[in-house]
Amino acid sequence: MPESAIKFGSYEGSKRALAVLEGHSDPTNINSWSRFFAGGMGGIISQFFVYPIDTLKFRMQCETVEGGLQGNHLIVATARKMWRANGIRSYYRGLPMGLVGMFPYAAIDLGTFEYLKRAIASRNARLRGCHEEDAAPGSFATAGIGAVSGALGASVVYPLNLLRTRLQAQGTAIHPPTYTGILDVTRKTIKGEGVRGLFKGVTPNLLKVVPAVSITYVVYENSKALLHLR
Repeated sequence: MPESAIKFGSYEGSKRALAVLEGHSDPTNINSWSRFFAGGMGGIISQFFVYPIDTLKFRMQCETVEGGLQGNHLIVATARKMWRANGIRSYYRGLPMGLVGMFPYAAIDLGTFEYLKRAIASRNARLRGCHEEDAAPGSFATAGIGAVSGALGASVVYPLNLLRTRLQAQGTAIHPPTYTGILDVTRKTIKGEGVRGLFKGVTPNLLKVVPAVSITYVVYENSKALLHLR
């Protein structure tokens, strides 16, 4: 929830700032490149703020073994282990790759969503003979658009997310290998599993991402309409 709130808030804020730079104040009328950049900024800002929690979550998942610690005890033990290992840096391990991967993902996701939404609204407006603001896609169409944009973004940047996850989980009970950095994890992954190893688990990831993104966009668009936001 915090990640989505920060992402959409940063995205809308970036659109407004870019609209001013373009010489007007209409965030719905910025050019495609500005919309792409605003989406990327929303993604990396949210990623930076939630990254420590994300890393802790991955480490907990990898430390969970039969007969081991569970619940709050596991959270505390994992957090202490990470702090003892490398201080605050342990919580931001793999951050550069996370930000590099998040920018194009969020830019493609949000940019594609906005493009398809405007295209459908324009088509509906022509068919109905009304203004585009009165011809916005319904919830079902919004869910479909979100599924397409989310699947496209997730597929394009999946290798980067996989490498980031391995950096976060390294040295744990389930993922014992350790790496010296981004280049090392990339080299070892390709050497051990080939290029196909970079897409390992992409299907389950899409099965999770597509419905989640669809629901998020439906809630986002309906919330904007309820609050009379543009």
